[in-house]
This record gives sequence, structure tokens and C-alpha cells, in this order.
Amino acid sequence: MPKTQMLDEGIVAIDTEMAGLDQTVAAFLVPGERPAVIETGPATVTKTLTEGLRALGLGPNDVASFVLTHIHLDHGGASGDIARLFPKAEIVVHPEGARHLADPTKLMASAYRVFGDRLDSTFGPLQPVPKGRIRAVEPGTILDLGGGRTLEIVEATGHARHHMAIQDSASGVLFVGDSMGVYLPEAGVLRPATPPPDFDMEVALATLRRFRARAPRGLYLTHFGPAPADRDLLTQAEEQLIRFGAIIEEAMRESTDLDFLAERLRERTWDDYKAIHDSPELLAKFDALNAFRSSAAGYLRYFQTRG
Repeated sequence: MPKTQMLDEGIVAIDTEMAGLDQTVAAFLVPGERPAVIETGPATVTKTLTEGLRALGLGPNDVASFVLTHIHLDHGGASGDIARLFPKAEIVVHPEGARHLADPTKLMASAYRVFGDRLDSTFGPLQPVPKGRIRAVEPGTILDLGGGRTLEIVEATGHARHHMAIQDSASGVLFVGDSMGVYLPEAGVLRPATPPPDFDMEVALATLRRFRARAPRGLYLTHFGPAPADRDLLTQAEEQLIRFGAIIEEAMRESTDLDFLAERLRERTWDDYKAIHDSPELLAKFDALNAFRSSAAGYLRYFQTRG
């Protein structure tokens, strides 16, 4: 049975064990008369997620909605399979991502260019979601789970144009997707998530300021789980975004070769990740979720297109 963690106000984190690695991608069950699940994970974890929900007492007709923070394959790649297995559930997504769920051809082509042969084993293919099952929502939309519990859609672009966050009324927690980066609990380290083609550093920083202004009672990251209460992870996320940007911008004065930039980023930040240096499993998790090359590519495109 998949590992689960009981959180605030009945929320349950389900460890989807992407690529056989624990604590990499979480899906979150938000209970209510009309239960919602935040994230589906990639297609490769469809069985794990389904089994996790079944163990929590939720069958094919019991989930009202699956809400995606964004459509990247590690967050929404199982959407098509989930729509088939949960016939009464709607797939809730940012308007910029809706068309790619209905026709994932371009999204998959782009993903294959980035991940190559590793895509099939790590993520699997995103199957089309019937248009009638997709609900595109703007920031400010309120999803009613019944019994007075709601989810509010929060503006959270920067990581991608189709990224949003979700705040739960009962717990006050904010589901932030990739907006704050990747946090591995075992290592205690946070790394920005800045992939091409949509990453925009200034917009991403504005999103973090917006989160702070909302004063959430908790921050839940898809990678992975609740932010520790004794650390100001929002401030750390802001500082890391700026720091990574400064490293890449300085390195671009020497070369815009992506391999060079990725290596420079690794060299300049490697000491931050001492906790994972001697752990092949933790290194594999970081590489699967957020390799230096992907981070460098996002900043390179950002600085080049900004002019």
C-alpha cells in the first residue's frame, strides 16, 4: 500500500513513488462532501495513486475533482488515465494548460526533447483528457467541496505560465506546486525549479511575495510535503531564485553554452547540498526532479528573451 501522511484538517499526503523513489512527488487528498485531490503525478504512478485513494476509502465514483497546480508531467501527467478511472471527477487546471490536456501532442513532443528516452520510464505518456471533463479556472475561483470547505485558486505564475496555487479554507494551507522549488525532507535542502520555456524570475519572485501576503498557515510542496515549521522556506526560496539568477547571469558573460552554464551552477552551489553528496538515492531524486541543466536552461532563456 502506498505511504500516506495525515496532515492538517484531514488532508492526506500520498507518496506516489515516482520512478520508484519515495518522497519525490506527493498528491494531496482534501476531504469533504466533494473530495478533491491536488495533483495526479505522472502517468507512471496512476496505479499507486489509485491504490492510495482506495486505501483511504475512495473509489472510482468518490472523487469530485483532481486539481493540477500545472501541467508538467510530474504534476499532471496522469490526468488522462485518471479521467478514465474516475469517471465523475473533473480535471481542474489553469486556462493556459487546458488545451494541452485535451491535446497533449505538443506538450509530449517538448517533453521528449528535454528528457529523451528517460521520459517513458520516469513519467510515461500523458493521455488526452476529454474536453468535457476539463475545467479551466482563473485565479480567484472558489471550488466548493461542501460542508463549508472550499479551495481558492491563487495566482502563481513564474515557474510556468500555466501554474497556479490552491489554498484550503479549513486548514489555511497553501498548495504551492513548484513555485517554491524542490525540497527534499531527508536532505533539508531547497533548490529552485526553473525549467524552460516559461520560467520568469521576476514573476516567480512576485508569486512568492503574493504567498507571503496571504499569510498561509502552512505551505505544502508537491516535491515534497509540508514545509518545516521551524524554517522560513519562503525567504529561502526568494534568496535562492536571486542567487541562481546571479550565478547564471555572470556566467553568461563568459559563454552561453548550456553545458558550461549547468556546470558553473553546479560548482557554485554544490556545497549547499552536502547532505546528498554521499547518497546515490538522494542524488537520483534531485536529478529526476530538477537537474542543474534544466535550471540553467530556464535562466538562460529568461535572460536571453528579456533582452
